[in-house]
Amino acid sequence: MCGIIGIFGEENVTMELYKGLRHLQHRGQSSAGFITYDGNIYPKKDHGFVQNLIWGYRNEERLASDHQGPIGIGHTRYSTAGSDTVEALKKNAQPEYIVNPFVAASHNGNVINGNEILEKCYRKPRTECDIQYLLLPMAQELPSFLDITFDTVVEAGEKVMNMAKGSYSVLFMTASKRRPYLIGMTDPHKIRPMVLGKKGTTYYFASESAVLKRIGVTEFQDVTPGTIVSVNPKFDEPKFKRVVKKKQHMCMFEFIYFADPASWIEGRSVHQVRVKIGEMLGETTAPEDADIVVPVPESGRRYGLGFSKASGIPIEEGLKKDRDHRVFILQTQDAREKKIKDNMEAIDAALDGKSVVLTDDSLVRGTNISRVIHKVRDAGARKVHVRIGCPPLVAPCYLGVDMRSKSEFIAIDQEKNEYRDVDDICERIGADSLAYGDIDTVRKAIGCTEDCDICCGCINFPNGYPDSLRDKVQEMYNNDQGSSCRAYEVGS
Repeated sequence: MCGIIGIFGEENVTMELYKGLRHLQHRGQSSAGFITYDGNIYPKKDHGFVQNLIWGYRNEERLASDHQGPIGIGHTRYSTAGSDTVEALKKNAQPEYIVNPFVAASHNGNVINGNEILEKCYRKPRTECDIQYLLLPMAQELPSFLDITFDTVVEAGEKVMNMAKGSYSVLFMTASKRRPYLIGMTDPHKIRPMVLGKKGTTYYFASESAVLKRIGVTEFQDVTPGTIVSVNPKFDEPKFKRVVKKKQHMCMFEFIYFADPASWIEGRSVHQVRVKIGEMLGETTAPEDADIVVPVPESGRRYGLGFSKASGIPIEEGLKKDRDHRVFILQTQDAREKKIKDNMEAIDAALDGKSVVLTDDSLVRGTNISRVIHKVRDAGARKVHVRIGCPPLVAPCYLGVDMRSKSEFIAIDQEKNEYRDVDDICERIGADSLAYGDIDTVRKAIGCTEDCDICCGCINFPNGYPDSLRDKVQEMYNNDQGSSCRAYEVGS
């Protein structure tokens, strides 16, 4: 998962790009960057948080004065490819660009057949980031800048779409002799979200609607699957071309964890989905002896609200955390464990002597929830019941969530090559009881239809993936040796 934003207006867009990136920080903490264009190219990238982009500048305004242009794209990166060293994170930061023709690109997702694509490209990638698998073929398929038009962009984009397998909501910036172009493109299943908005004469693309609302954009719409969109402030309406028509598969994990709760995805409120899952858990799994519901902040909050509403068990703020970091998207397991140890505090006045229901979004490795349970018991809780919104995760996500290997999942016994039962998992994490949501609960809460399903290969492997990707993900799963290397990087 990453965050993308693109803006095309009539004035310098750098300040709005920067503000938009700050509101996309929850989607990636590995690196951040943007590129603006006014006939010259102004890139700015760094590792870590968005605020690092102003290093060396007195303030944000000075940054904007050095990066001019009425058009630009930006990115917050959650690393799912390449090394995790500081040097690699700087190098692999997006957006990335090339010249002759000028094309810049940033994307959210994961392209899983990169080697096949590179064999068809005469240019060699400059980085390890999979944006190269979209940028290089797009540059190769575009004509010279004298001949770039919306029609030639669509022609090139369709060829790229037919090459690339995986998930991608991607922004391209290019230019003809007469004018620049800002292009949005979604994969045929639109696994990753993308919205298009307008404020005055300025157009905006972003990963989430909440980002646009926070910079004052009130008119927005979801971009359809397999679609190429061009915007220009001199034209009243964007140009759309749907070039591949397939059934949509929204990423389940966007609703479960990644997306901002204030966002809407395909007309569905992320907040309401999480509350509904919590309600259904509360209706069916409420412990008889529970005194309070305590959400694991911040990811368990809305599940806790729903659980409390349905069960009648009062909700309590029994845990306090540093809100500046999201533990799941930190680069390494060591970093995740250290952050849980350092940034989570149990409030003994709320927990002492209580039978507690802990609510959270998902359970991957089990290490983090085990530490939370330990803190809650140390604060005096007499019982700890755990309720998880997401069904058990059993396989890596190959489409943009950094679950590196099938060896990571507490729900799988790798030695026996079988699923662990819930009682076994409960004992391993140190809880008194454990219950998960199920796939039917998740589908009902999200509101799946015949035309709009979810991608849930991480909980239903491989059948939860779109049909067209199952052979490729099964191949990667079979090649996974349980190493720290990401499964889709084996043999690359």
